[in-house]
Amino acid sequence: MDIKAQIAKSIKDNNPVIGVAVGSGLSAKQVAEGGADFILALSAGKFRNAGVSSMGCMLPFANSNDMNLEFAQKEILPRVKNTPVVFGAFAADITKADDVLLTKIEEAGFDGVNNFPTVALIDGNYRKALEANGLGFQREVEFMRKAVTRGLYTIAFVFNKEQAKAMAEAEVDMVCAHLGWTAGGEKGIKNREDISENIKLVKEIFSTVEKINPDILHMIYGGGDIKDPLKANEFYKETDTLGYIGGSTFERIPVESSIKDTVSSFKNFYKLHKENIKLKEELNKKKSFDNLVGHSLIMQQMYELIDKVANKNVNVLVSGESGTGKELVTRAIHYSSQRAKKAFVKINCATIPEKLLESELFGHEKGSFTGAAKQRIGKFELADKGTLFLDEVGEIDINLQAKLLRVLQENEFERVGSNKTIKVDVRVISATNKDLRQAVAEGKFREDLFYRLNVVSINTPPLRKHKEDIPLLVNSFIKQIKEKFDIKILKIEPAVFDVLMEYDWPGNVRELKNTIERAAILSEDEIIKLENLPQYFKKFTDQHDYYNSVQQNEDLAAHLATFEKQIILNALEEQNWNQTETAENLGISRKTLYNKIKKYDLNN
Repeated sequence: MDIKAQIAKSIKDNNPVIGVAVGSGLSAKQVAEGGADFILALSAGKFRNAGVSSMGCMLPFANSNDMNLEFAQKEILPRVKNTPVVFGAFAADITKADDVLLTKIEEAGFDGVNNFPTVALIDGNYRKALEANGLGFQREVEFMRKAVTRGLYTIAFVFNKEQAKAMAEAEVDMVCAHLGWTAGGEKGIKNREDISENIKLVKEIFSTVEKINPDILHMIYGGGDIKDPLKANEFYKETDTLGYIGGSTFERIPVESSIKDTVSSFKNFYKLHKENIKLKEELNKKKSFDNLVGHSLIMQQMYELIDKVANKNVNVLVSGESGTGKELVTRAIHYSSQRAKKAFVKINCATIPEKLLESELFGHEKGSFTGAAKQRIGKFELADKGTLFLDEVGEIDINLQAKLLRVLQENEFERVGSNKTIKVDVRVISATNKDLRQAVAEGKFREDLFYRLNVVSINTPPLRKHKEDIPLLVNSFIKQIKEKFDIKILKIEPAVFDVLMEYDWPGNVRELKNTIERAAILSEDEIIKLENLPQYFKKFTDQHDYYNSVQQNEDLAAHLATFEKQIILNALEEQNWNQTETAENLGISRKTLYNKIKKYDLNN
């Protein structure tokens, strides 16, 4: 639905207009189903869902617009076809002309733009330096003015009446009074603890806008003390705000499954008077996914497949490299199924000698072979009415595979040394890091058994395929390490995340966990630094030395020049030093690129 039509409908129905800044496709999907009028794709949301503070969006370790475009196009837009999405644009992007960025935003399918990250969240000498270099708030006003002329819907964050006046004169569609970071913000704009002071500020901002252009809509954003619909309702009563835009208020890890209902409670505040039964069901179901961490598109697709297959009572084959979490997927399937209250039995087929594996699976009678001193109950019997997890199923001997096939076909077997047939009702989930199709082709694995085990296949992706989940995984590991080693505070230098993102992780999530645990043990002052990483990370840490030099340079012009040089060098290398294609990619003329190459003495 068109964003203007959507907002108009809520106003007509006398409902508050609700916007939500999200950091993952899963959140976006839940927000849309909860009834939000529009979604904001902000870099702060991306950081928040990575397990770090929303304020991470203010750190210059990546291009905010490029990161936001890639993330939103990959995760948000495909999942919210009927809910308008507004793009959070960093107006002071030195790598792209305004028209180039706006064209990318339009072509991607966004309904509008919003000035975020905004320099209004910065103060002090650094803010003065930005303003002096033409990268201040007025730069955002100019960008929004261009967006207006293109017909994009414009939502302007403002922090005082002077900024509100400038945005109103630019004829934006909506002015949003930004009340600071939601709960937890410590730097930049401070939260006003007194709600009456916030209300006074909002009235001043809206009054200023009203005098210039009464057609501009009014909203509020964030605020440390707006954490529920009751608080938002105080603003509805005291000011002429149409509604509320929030980020952390709606999207707080790890409550992904409750986001839909949380948004819905804001949307239908006057209508909800009874317990939401569906929310309870979703929260109970969520427990089975607690150990699976990741918000990337590839992980969300895996979650959806697990959700679909959990209650279908079919055999599942989980494949993937070592360290990718195959057992976690298996447990998620079991504990999301109707067998959740019954036994979950695991056996690692690679660690048990061939001659003993049959006894482990089917059990044996006393005296059935040398060493059988007493009767033994096998894994299939133990798993009756529940789930049997065959880890490393590709290691089962070809002769034993025939007996396993019979159990899957007939749901019956005999213990070793017995003629008594035992009936069982067992769901089998198998896991392997081998290519079983290749094993079938080589005659090492029975084709009929393969198809019995592989009714549904789930692949656990290697970490190198979803590196965007690394910050979230690290945050999860840090929580575990705090409890394991009784560490009260443990922080990570931003440069460490850059290095972790560069590495390809052949050992996958298991290797990442071991790396973080080792770094935590070796860290001093409870801060993980680059030097705490293993020696084989050194080549990656060397690549980030220029960041240190930038931080030590107090001259803003030199700071920006350093980044510009690196951006141009990266672009040239990506295009194999083709200057025409590089200039087009950067949104600058070939002559300008030539002058920059000459200025920074860049050579192929």
